[in-house]
Amino acid sequence: MESVLDIVDSALPDAADRAPYLALAGQAALRLNRADRAIGYLVDLLALHPDDRATKANLANALLGVGDFARALEIVAGAPEASLARIEAYIHQHQDRLDEAVPAYRRAIAADANDLASWNNLGNVLAQLGEVDDAIRAFERAITLAPADIPIYLNLADLLMRSDLQEARLRTLKDAQSVAPENPQVLTELGLAYAANDDLENAIATLREAIDRSPDFGAAQLELGLIFETLNRVDDLAALVEQSNTKDAPPELSFLLAWQARREGRFDDAAALAEAIPETILPLRRYHLIGGIADRRGDAATAFPAFEQMNREAVALSPPLAGPSFRSKVEADLAVWTNEWAGGWVNVESADEFRDPIFLVGFPRSGTTLLDTMLMGLPTLSVLEERPMVARTLALLGDDALPTLTPDRIGELRAAYFEYAREYGWADDRWLVDKHPLNMARVPFIQRLFPKARFILAERHPYDVVLSCFMANFQLNVAMRSFTSLDEAAKTYDAVFSAWHRAQTLLPFQSHAVRYERLVVDSAAELTPLVEWLGEEWHDDLLDHQQTASARGRVRTASYSQIGEKLYTHASDRWRRYSDHLAPVMPILRPWAERMGYETE
Repeated sequence: MESVLDIVDSALPDAADRAPYLALAGQAALRLNRADRAIGYLVDLLALHPDDRATKANLANALLGVGDFARALEIVAGAPEASLARIEAYIHQHQDRLDEAVPAYRRAIAADANDLASWNNLGNVLAQLGEVDDAIRAFERAITLAPADIPIYLNLADLLMRSDLQEARLRTLKDAQSVAPENPQVLTELGLAYAANDDLENAIATLREAIDRSPDFGAAQLELGLIFETLNRVDDLAALVEQSNTKDAPPELSFLLAWQARREGRFDDAAALAEAIPETILPLRRYHLIGGIADRRGDAATAFPAFEQMNREAVALSPPLAGPSFRSKVEADLAVWTNEWAGGWVNVESADEFRDPIFLVGFPRSGTTLLDTMLMGLPTLSVLEERPMVARTLALLGDDALPTLTPDRIGELRAAYFEYAREYGWADDRWLVDKHPLNMARVPFIQRLFPKARFILAERHPYDVVLSCFMANFQLNVAMRSFTSLDEAAKTYDAVFSAWHRAQTLLPFQSHAVRYERLVVDSAAELTPLVEWLGEEWHDDLLDHQQTASARGRVRTASYSQIGEKLYTHASDRWRRYSDHLAPVMPILRPWAERMGYETE
């Protein structure tokens, strides 16, 4: 091929028609990955034929090959042809001008409705911009054009995962599996999709199949190990590590080894292993693990920066926040909750046969998961953990105002709530316990539907709660996004507890507080008054939380690992080790700590 260029260079000076020689040389240079040499030929060719679309595209691509994006853009800017508009869009996308990339890709598609690359790239750009519905449509169109193109399925599945559309994600990956049933990457992603949809049996089986298809240590082993870890199946995690060829395994194995050491209480070993985790491991996971190990070693100086970076990575991986923040919504509700607003309420007696539920609430990381696990020891209760019955019922409210709800409308909403509870596993012959921490900001709605509801409030030192939220690797939704910033976490705490106490003032309801710090020291003493308040009989299974935890399956909160352990007190007063880091938010939290009788100095 180099000889072709030499022949062309020799022939050009005497050629009567230089265009064929320049075209041949330009193509040859591009095939040789000699973009620098192709540019000269293509510039001369374009001068001879300034409207030739193919030459413009070749020259623009050659300029991109040498990093001259500005000149390439000059050639293709505003062009209506699909091939040129696609290059313009790519340039904008590459240089993070996403808002300019979108119309350029749309122009390419308008010129050629079957332009596969533009549909797929448009989906990627729209996904980055948070325009989820349009991105989904773009990927679906690309899949229609190329139903065997697995990367497009994976792009769509990734968007659906980040948008928390888990059922659609699972369907997409099942479609991908039907196209490529032995593809290890598809099997790995499908296993994770099963896990996200709480189908852990299929998740584990699918990941094992992925490992069988690609036995070299990789993503499937990592993901299966993390599932075992989140299920508190420490023995299965150890067996998976043992099955891996630790001698020849890549450095990524250090990630699982560090988790294993942490779960076994070998924190110094875990720290050393965590330092060996390569950057190929998702930074969000790496920093979460490093921070957690450092915290257990009492090394706040290492832990806090790791959690800061973890939260930065979490935000970077999530779509931009669309609409108001969770705190803004709570504050907007507070503005409506006045004496006049609540003054005209008339409680309505329910016509159905079910007892008004028990609502277990508290700011996240206040011990609600430990407490709901203990309450599972009462055979008369049916405990549902963080299921969105209230949120789904609230969505049915529409524009109806709470004070003017009719008995019939309340009956419809109650029926919908209980039907959702059955869908999530409520045994309707037992008293329902709806554990969802942030339902404490929805008390007026709950009270309107369930005037005899009982509320259990989990209390913990506000400093420890906010710090623990900041340190937790939450799946980011609108509410959990509040905890990626220490300042926003503290302000959210203030807003949520303001809502709780405003509701108590306006709409007196039955509530009982359980304090985390006392619960982990003397569980029986803290639980006995609660059981009596509920009117239930004491059952010794209340104190066997480890056995309950092992039998309950997957825990959907950041506390999954703690509930399988013996009770400990090292998480109490953790804030003292981080007092310098917490100093900026202490003025926000101190009034609440003092109100609950906690030390603040």
